[in-house]
Amino acid sequence: MMNRRTFLRLYLVVGAAVAIAPLIKPLADYVGYFYNELGTMSKQYLVANNTDGLAGFPKYKIANIKDIQQQLSSGCPVYFFAYPLTNEPCFLVDLQVLLGQPVPEIPNPYYGQYAGPLGQMKTISGVGPNNSIYAFSDVCVHLGCQLPAQVLVTSENNPGLDTQNSVLHCPCHGSLYLLAKGGVVIGGPAPRPLPIILLEYDQSSGDIYAVGTNAPYFSASIPRTTPSDNLLYDPRYDYSVPSNPSCSKGG
Repeated sequence: MMNRRTFLRLYLVVGAAVAIAPLIKPLADYVGYFYNELGTMSKQYLVANNTDGLAGFPKYKIANIKDIQQQLSSGCPVYFFAYPLTNEPCFLVDLQVLLGQPVPEIPNPYYGQYAGPLGQMKTISGVGPNNSIYAFSDVCVHLGCQLPAQVLVTSENNPGLDTQNSVLHCPCHGSLYLLAKGGVVIGGPAPRPLPIILLEYDQSSGDIYAVGTNAPYFSASIPRTTPSDNLLYDPRYDYSVPSNPSCSKGG
């Protein structure tokens, strides 16, 4: 015979089941939206319709080295592009030109955090004639502010890209990313390093390609937890990609 304690437990379980039952279908629809409808929608935002990059990422030509060198000659070490979606701003930066010393590789702060090839790179090599060109997301991983990488400054205390030590300062809440060390956070509220875009360089043609990312970008409304989730379009954000060249002098 059921005692009073067992009855109360059964009553609570049944009551909880009845209470959450109306939430089950919306939750299933929510998950289905992100991984079905949103996945389909995201394809129209891809910068290139192929999977020739790493781990299913598109392989996308960013620029030719001549374009980069021409811009460098004008005093602008930053070149903007979108990847892997057309509304995700990123930038190339020549760290050797910026710092005045060779930077053939930088550490991957996300090493070992993800399965597959994207998580197994201990260091990331630069590309170009001097192996010194790298690429980063232009969106702060704190709250999604677009970073002013085109604003060249001479102190990390000023918002913009510090040309003395490669610190990128977010103007919204003061996050500081050290690019020469893989975009690690050295100040402010950013919870993790700035994502890096992985590059390939064709020495015969001089073309520079984006082929993947080492970490998930910032996202407010979709669960980006792995690098491959950067292929999902975030409907809450629509960033613009600065035209080239776009460098200006800051403080």
